[in-house]
Amino acid sequence: MGGYHSNQRWASTVAAASEPGAGADIPRPERRVLIAVDGSKGAQRAFDYWSSIPGSQSDSIILLHSVEAPNVLTGLLLSPSGTFDYEEYEKQGRQLKQRSQQLSQELMAQCEKRRLHCKFVSEAGTPGATIVEAARKYAANVVVVGCRGNNGIRRTILGSVSDYVLQHSCRPVVVVPEIN
Repeated sequence: MGGYHSNQRWASTVAAASEPGAGADIPRPERRVLIAVDGSKGAQRAFDYWSSIPGSQSDSIILLHSVEAPNVLTGLLLSPSGTFDYEEYEKQGRQLKQRSQQLSQELMAQCEKRRLHCKFVSEAGTPGATIVEAARKYAANVVVVGCRGNNGIRRTILGSVSDYVLQHSCRPVVVVPEIN
């Protein structure tokens, strides 16, 4: 799983750590961190939080943007004429792609400024499921998500990406709350 050391190497690291004065030269296993980003204040807080953690400059950070493509069936049901407007569908798709590229440029500039090792990945799908699947796919050691701070009723009706990730992820999850 991820970038863990082999048992033999880990055993020698643990043995070295038990010696007096040891610790500063202990190799740290590579952390692969998946941070969910979508351009929201909550996602920016999650990114800011993780990038401020000591040692984050040596992490491999995957910035995941989950793009939920326009649904053709929903478009048909909501269309007054009941017909499918392919041009409008294509236009929405182009706008989503442009937004993803813009988000990538903004975040990669922040990564460079903070001297972080980042990779921006855009994947199609519903946000919660996409985050959970990407954490598995990229062998993330930890998943970092922001939350909007919706109250209980609104979260129950609308659902919550952070709740979904907490319930379904096989990886540790850090939820960065809104600061009041």
